[in-house]
Amino acid sequence: MESKDILPSLQDFSLIKTNVEKIKSDLNLETLTNAFYFFVIDLILSLQEDEIKDSITDTSYLTTMVKITGHDRGIDAVYIDESGIKPKIHFFNFKYAMEFKNTKSNYPSSEIDKIISFISSLMQKDPKLLDDVNPVLASKVKEIWSIFDYENPNFIFHICSNKYYPFEKKEKDRFEREIHKNSNFEIKYHLMYDIVKSFTKKGKKIVNAKFRAMNRYLFEKSDGDIRALILDMDTRDLIRMVLDDDEIRNKVDIENYNDMKNFVILEDAFEDNVRVYLKQRSKINRNIKNTALSGDNHRFFYYNNGITITCEHFEYPASVRSPIVELKDLQIVNGGQTVHALFEAFVEDPSKFENMEILCRLYETRNKKLSTNIAEYTNSQNPVKSRDIRSIDYVQQKLEKELLALGYYYERKRNQYSDKPKNKRIDAEKVGQVLMAFYNKMPSEAKNKKSLIFAEKYDDVFNDSITADSILLTYNLFNKIETKKNEVRQQLLTGTKEYFDNNIFIIYSSYYILYIMGKLSLILDIELVNKNLTDIWNLYEISKETVKSLVGRERQRMEVLKEEFNPASFFKSNRPKKYFEDLLETDEIDKLLKKYKEHLDSTKDLENKIDSE
Repeated sequence: MESKDILPSLQDFSLIKTNVEKIKSDLNLETLTNAFYFFVIDLILSLQEDEIKDSITDTSYLTTMVKITGHDRGIDAVYIDESGIKPKIHFFNFKYAMEFKNTKSNYPSSEIDKIISFISSLMQKDPKLLDDVNPVLASKVKEIWSIFDYENPNFIFHICSNKYYPFEKKEKDRFEREIHKNSNFEIKYHLMYDIVKSFTKKGKKIVNAKFRAMNRYLFEKSDGDIRALILDMDTRDLIRMVLDDDEIRNKVDIENYNDMKNFVILEDAFEDNVRVYLKQRSKINRNIKNTALSGDNHRFFYYNNGITITCEHFEYPASVRSPIVELKDLQIVNGGQTVHALFEAFVEDPSKFENMEILCRLYETRNKKLSTNIAEYTNSQNPVKSRDIRSIDYVQQKLEKELLALGYYYERKRNQYSDKPKNKRIDAEKVGQVLMAFYNKMPSEAKNKKSLIFAEKYDDVFNDSITADSILLTYNLFNKIETKKNEVRQQLLTGTKEYFDNNIFIIYSSYYILYIMGKLSLILDIELVNKNLTDIWNLYEISKETVKSLVGRERQRMEVLKEEFNPASFFKSNRPKKYFEDLLETDEIDKLLKKYKEHLDSTKDLENKIDSE
């Protein structure tokens, strides 16, 4: 929508303000502007609270915690995403309007020159930039420059505000012209209208599609707030309709179906499905795939129960043979395992799909409860993958109930218990990360590949041995580690350069410290249960020192290679784990453990002496 067509709304302003005020209260932040950072970054990138905190580079925000020097050059936050095929660097600039009347003005153009200057220095790798910016932004710049050594990343610049209008037109044109001098830069505006729309639709991508019915024999029925259409469709069209590409989902007369192998399935099309696809581990799924690839696949229509789709609206021309049916906001609520199994079979051998048809039951309704009932009542097969769909998994429900009995609110879905005290809320994704690092011994993956938690590694992370006790132990340990990290962060911002260089690794190593604490506990025969939280936490210092020794080994390797040590890159790799495993084979770890035991014994002697007195 063009900005000139948008009318400011007090309701919009109030919606955002209320949520920002809640974040300010929950996180004990000093200003609404600071809270706005957390609100918007979460909305755009769906990051955890600690990830957002680590991304903020705004000098004003950092100064609320500790006095620092250096500028932010218009860069309020930086998030470096290396989880995809190509790294993405997200830059943010924020402006928060405190009063409704101020939302009607343009985004201030005073930010433009600062941003352009920063981008120019960054891309030229100007060493003077490091002397000018604050320490947090400097560390981000170094991390980006290290990526330049092996990859040309993509950059996305986010302009974010609860104002309604972007830069004044001439200034906007100038800003975009300068930024786009770099071909790998993209600009995204997140203004009031966009933020309100995203927030109210958060968590779900609208899936629209078109397909051609196989013949004119369609059965339609309507009843009050629902319409139904039963028809026969090409299985290739069914697959095409749920691929992660807007254009191909609406490409009715696709010339080469083989092109579909280049796409992946859009899991948002299954968000309302109460089950989740388990690849080929289930007999039913294997049978679907085998049938599709068999010589008898022309009878697939008769062998399969078909699929059920709900949508906000469908339309097609009446009295036309093989009409084109258009769907708005569709959801596959039954048949998720069929679609996924068919896609796998198609990728394996597309030629088998030329004469395969499937029965489709299509329902149009805006009654959410009715749509949910259809999804629940028509589904009788196997479990599809994403955190939201996993949220109804029986394991997740059992953990929620057990933790509730202990006074904690386990959020199977994000912000499920937003009205409850923050210190009693436990997020399922964060739980998956700490479990993966501590019990599954995958610290690098826990931080950098968390998408695995509710996908390929789900059954490993949330295995049958995981209980509320397991969760409380790892969650509490991680929070303590993060508290220590935040203390060090403040000292890094005000300390000497030597202190900064020697301790910057702590900012990036929380999951590795947690992993080592778990390994050392097993070596010391400390049972990994919450009642032993204090004993395991006593291993923090030795774990931190161990990580420091691993950093020292990496520094030596970098010196030999005549390269600069980069802590962010180091802890994204599995080299710390390899170094630690090597350390376990030497007597160095025994010396550290002996030192720990002597410290523990002296502490207990002191406690006994105090008790006796």
